[in-house]
Amino acid sequence: MDQMGEKGLGNVLEKRLSRRTLLLRGGQVAGLAGVGAFLAACSGSAATSAPTQAAAAATTAPGTPAAASAAASAAASAAASAPPPSEGPMGTILNFANWPAYIDVATSGPDNGKSPTLLEFTKATGVKVNYQEKIDDNNSFVATIRDQLKAGLDTGWDLMVLTDWMAARLISLGWISKINQANVPNCQTNLVDSLRNQPWDPPNDYHYPWQSGMTGVGYSKKSVAKAGMPPLTRIADLWNSKLAGHVTFLTEMRDTFGLGALKLGIDPATITLDQVNQIVSDMTPLVAQGLRFTGNSYLQDFANGKVWAAMVWSGDLASSGSSDDTFVFPEEGTMVWSDNMLIPKGAQHQRAAEAMMNWVYQPNIAAQIEDFVYYVCPVKGADAEIKKIDPPAATNPLIFPTPAVVAKQHAFKSLSIDEDTQFNNAFNTLMGS
Repeated sequence: MDQMGEKGLGNVLEKRLSRRTLLLRGGQVAGLAGVGAFLAACSGSAATSAPTQAAAAATTAPGTPAAASAAASAAASAAASAPPPSEGPMGTILNFANWPAYIDVATSGPDNGKSPTLLEFTKATGVKVNYQEKIDDNNSFVATIRDQLKAGLDTGWDLMVLTDWMAARLISLGWISKINQANVPNCQTNLVDSLRNQPWDPPNDYHYPWQSGMTGVGYSKKSVAKAGMPPLTRIADLWNSKLAGHVTFLTEMRDTFGLGALKLGIDPATITLDQVNQIVSDMTPLVAQGLRFTGNSYLQDFANGKVWAAMVWSGDLASSGSSDDTFVFPEEGTMVWSDNMLIPKGAQHQRAAEAMMNWVYQPNIAAQIEDFVYYVCPVKGADAEIKKIDPPAATNPLIFPTPAVVAKQHAFKSLSIDEDTQFNNAFNTLMGS
């Protein structure tokens, strides 16, 4: 079992405790120069301040045909007279949708609550960033903009961050704008080799990774000890009856079924429907005992003591948890994935979105983000830069995984349309059982 040293994790958490407080208060983090704000999705009250007519429609009536129709006339008129987005002017605003706890935030000083990365971007480009932590789950977020995407209309977002499988799906549907590579030289040069040549977008025409990460086990040391259990080391430990009613799994099907497969000795890369049904049968008794399925809101559940153990994403507890909360690389292995920057069709500020992609692929900027979010860095040279600001982070396996951790990483099978439907039907049945 590979686990981050308790002392090292404690140091990380002590350094970032004020960030946890920020998230769990559901407190508002001011947008740059007064342009919008974002709320942590775990507070259940995310802001909805996208500025265009299409965005307003998407917010007030998510995922409905009426929302697309209401925006169609204005969007079509604007598109007819506008230059190609990636060749036009930079503009003055960027509407950026991301997951909670996924960018650096100052926790003291005059810029307290603001992101240094976004502030510096605005200073360098003149583009203000309406950054919102709007994504808690791939499916639920895409549902709010599906009709606009399908019609090629403005979704209200210029840049959004989605996981590999969802990124691949939207690209295959033709709902994502092609990136002008001349505007992203840093991305071309600094993308790590292991993330190049993805089968669903080999030349990176449509995506660049924001962060990579692993899905494993998280638990509260205090709560687990109080339940009379030893430290958790395996995925199978989440099935312990002493944790009943205090465990959450993820609403991301591939993560939950992936870890469930590893528990049963099944390879997630070759998983079949019969094996999925075995996993459902294995998990169903837990649902009867109070198992819940969540997105990033497990952070709040850990904080209020509602959850003692969970399937979690690797950086969350390290960057946002207390010193009592621990991430484990379980003995059976972890699931590995990337979340990717995408420009939706109809985006009004594509050039600004490309500028942001290029900005965060500078090694010093990437290091600045990594030192806060503690996910796996996709940018070459960030390890050398992070040594200058936080030397221990340069050897942290959550950011730069060791060979032992990498050897136990697993990717989920690329599903056909029929398999995707069948697996999701099984998952929905499990969550509703």
